[in-house]
Amino acid sequence: MRKTTLLLFVLMFSLSVLLAACSGGGGATTADPKPGNEANVETPKQDDAQQEEATVPEEPVKDLSGELELWSFDPEMFPEAVEAFQAKYPKVKVNVVNMEKDEMHDKALTAIAAGTGGPDVLFLEGGYFKRFTSIEGLEDLLAAPYDAGQFQGEFTEANWKRWMSIDGKRLIGMPWDMPPAVTYYRADILEENGFPTDPAELMQYIMNSDNFMNMARTLKQKGVYLLEWRDQPVGLMNSGISFFDSDLNYRRNADGFVKGLDISKQIAQEELYLGQSIWSEEGQQAIKNGKLAFVYMGSWGDNIIESWAGEDQAGKWRATGLPFGAYGGQGGSVLSILSQSKNKELAWEFIKFNLASAEGQLVWTKKGIMPGWKPAWEFPEFKNVKDPYFGDQNTNQLYAALLDKVPASVETPLDDKASEVWGPGIAEVMEKNLDSKAALQKIEDDIMAAVAADRQKLLDARK
Repeated sequence: MRKTTLLLFVLMFSLSVLLAACSGGGGATTADPKPGNEANVETPKQDDAQQEEATVPEEPVKDLSGELELWSFDPEMFPEAVEAFQAKYPKVKVNVVNMEKDEMHDKALTAIAAGTGGPDVLFLEGGYFKRFTSIEGLEDLLAAPYDAGQFQGEFTEANWKRWMSIDGKRLIGMPWDMPPAVTYYRADILEENGFPTDPAELMQYIMNSDNFMNMARTLKQKGVYLLEWRDQPVGLMNSGISFFDSDLNYRRNADGFVKGLDISKQIAQEELYLGQSIWSEEGQQAIKNGKLAFVYMGSWGDNIIESWAGEDQAGKWRATGLPFGAYGGQGGSVLSILSQSKNKELAWEFIKFNLASAEGQLVWTKKGIMPGWKPAWEFPEFKNVKDPYFGDQNTNQLYAALLDKVPASVETPLDDKASEVWGPGIAEVMEKNLDSKAALQKIEDDIMAAVAADRQKLLDARK
């Protein structure tokens, strides 16, 4: 018991040191992100003293030539990256075909099924990835001639394993970004009410559910809330825990979910929640007028918070980790190579340049996208950035520290059906104040019944 306590203390202390370094001069699943916002962020703000650029090592330039077709769902994503790649390889032409997100992923699946008609490189968004994990048609980047395993140590475990095939044997997308889930908060409101404002101190404080409840009760008396919804603690406490593991065993019936439900029921009974989504006009107005002091989203939310809260709240916001000691990712994407491509070598060079080289990653870092490639965390353009809107907090160092803690999880084709049962099941618990443990067992039984046929097909396919 003493060893466990000591280990917990050491882990807590280590993260506190990391988070303290993230704090500037200022004091310090989860709601789903709005689709597409994880990529659409502006370049972070920098002081003149922070304009030193990363030194990009010179690498031998291969004599590459040919054309690539890249499918993307965001026309603003690739212009700079394509320009940089073509400047390095003047004989190469990259044709970017932009489509609406649903259309692009649907067409990619159709092309894979037909064996023709697809691109060389596919910009695959994380929310759609589960539709590709159990089928053939995307190259295994661990196999020759790609040998992507050489880069595994340069990504977090969660960001690497997330993009594997459902059996955990094939890497079917090269990791890109995997923004960590964070808590954005009004430091001035917390200070006025006697609560910690430093990011490291606040994260340590809200790890304790009793502390979180105390804060929620205190602030409610002032008309201020920490939660959008009554059942939000269930998602927050279990961020990063997928429905199934790589063997398709169910995962969401652990003690953490029981505790999350019990807290959620208490939140509901005491009405300690706003009752509005942050993606609604009413929710955004609550952020602007100070009725919602905590906002949970991916680290892509810096500019969204600034847009919603307005310039008059500059310096009042900070970012920290999730409450209840939880860690999770929100958003993320990969670049994949279709097996039908006739330009696989060129496609791989394009992917390596963008996602696993200093020169390529510098393009994305300057664009303001959270790098998944860990060496980029040492770029001055990343680690030296302080954001005046967040009280000169160095949010990037916080995000890197949090991303390193996100647990590995698996996305499967069963997840959509499981989600259709999970949501109403949790709602019924809240409405009828059911026993949490018994209710979670019933939800598990219902989910396993709903996915039984599809699950068996996936297991049989492995044989």
